[in-house]
Amino acid sequence: MKILISLVAFAMTLALSTQSLAEEAAHGGGHGGGHGDLAAKMNALFPPKEANPARRDVPAKPELVSPAYFATIKADKANLEWKAIEGVEYHVQVATDANFKWLVANEYHVKGNNFEVAGLEAGHHYFWRVAAVKPNNWNTFRKSFFATSMFATPAK
Repeated sequence: MKILISLVAFAMTLALSTQSLAEEAAHGGGHGGGHGDLAAKMNALFPPKEANPARRDVPAKPELVSPAYFATIKADKANLEWKAIEGVEYHVQVATDANFKWLVANEYHVKGNNFEVAGLEAGHHYFWRVAAVKPNNWNTFRKSFFATSMFATPAK
């Protein structure tokens, strides 16, 4: 019974909308019709944004400098450095696992070409990576590939 009622309601909706669409087409529907070209006026108020191909450009991948891969850091903090790329900010992550699930640091707007990570624990391996992002690309989140390395802290 519910199916029958649904089918009848659907048929009535279809019949009414078809008649309405036919009347609109007869009066120049779809092109502003009886609304005095309202669509054109509204589009003039809110023009589409102009495309900026430079926003789609992905910056170069950073080149890591120090600490070297598998270096030993004997302090509770480390200064991470990479070669600077002009006109970008950096996304820096430090984690205790290679998949970057257990993050120690996750900084999005690093301005310079170095980052100090503190609070390191002895006897751990730390993985770190850096990606370059143009400052106007944060909303589209188009960034370079991550450059990845790791270092270790010896057990005490």
